[in-house]
Amino acid sequence: MKKKWLMLGGAVGISSIVMVTTGFSALASTSGYDAYKSALKNTKTVQNVAVQAAAALQDNGNVLASANGSFKVSLDSKTASGNADVLANGTQQSLSFYKQDNQTVLKSNASDVYFVKQEGDKKHKTEKKLKETEIPQQVETVIDALVGNLKDYVAVDTKTDGTKEIAIQLDNAQIPTVVNALAPIAIKEASKDEHDGEKQDASGQNAATPFNEDFLKNAAPQLTQDIKIEKVSIKASINADNYITHQEADLSVSGKDDSGAAHQVTLHLQADLSGYNHTTPDTVDLTGKTVQNLKPDHHGNHDNNE
Repeated sequence: MKKKWLMLGGAVGISSIVMVTTGFSALASTSGYDAYKSALKNTKTVQNVAVQAAAALQDNGNVLASANGSFKVSLDSKTASGNADVLANGTQQSLSFYKQDNQTVLKSNASDVYFVKQEGDKKHKTEKKLKETEIPQQVETVIDALVGNLKDYVAVDTKTDGTKEIAIQLDNAQIPTVVNALAPIAIKEASKDEHDGEKQDASGQNAATPFNEDFLKNAAPQLTQDIKIEKVSIKASINADNYITHQEADLSVSGKDDSGAAHQVTLHLQADLSGYNHTTPDTVDLTGKTVQNLKPDHHGNHDNNE
């Protein structure tokens, strides 16, 4: 089964945060970079947090898809919960998820079936390794050196109450050449029609899929020619306790599809973080519910357990 439906919450929520923060850390000025890096490190120390996130995709000014989600994440108890709503091509779909008792539970609002995937030992070892691994000082030094003249485009506003507003906006001429050179490769790779070995039923549809991810993927135009990044805009808010409370990013990309039609694609992402160290994820009781188990090593195969 495609991994995208498992990553929906991340795409709208946590993964959005990672995308924005990672991109921003390479684009900030010395003062802005140091302030943001400090807040990012401090934010990583929290045990739990609540996230409200949203995303929107436009092509030539027309809204192709939009999404919003609400998530609760607890790093100390390794639990999480949330829900996401996605609208694309006039079709809306909703998905709820829970990470509890060493398993991930997913449910589409259009079905009464709860899909359950048990977490394997390999995943736990990987999570432990990632948690214990810190970015080496040498890597930070290299990133600092790569900032270069981009520091001239950042605006940092420190308020009297200790909060900070950080923003940067780059147009095509200001975006590093290497970034624009890699953009076409990344975009083409992301738009590939991959099935990841997923199992299909007799009708050719994806089996055991709690969320139909194809309708979202098909909403975006397939750019194949003259791809370039036109504009990048990023904003971040840091509170007086040095936690990130809000961040958003707008990415504008131009290009042509196979037919030669021109497209101006804009992606907007935003996330609001709150409830630091005061958030408890929700849980679901599967007793008496229709449950379909997903095998950890073969996502397309499944067992029924009602």
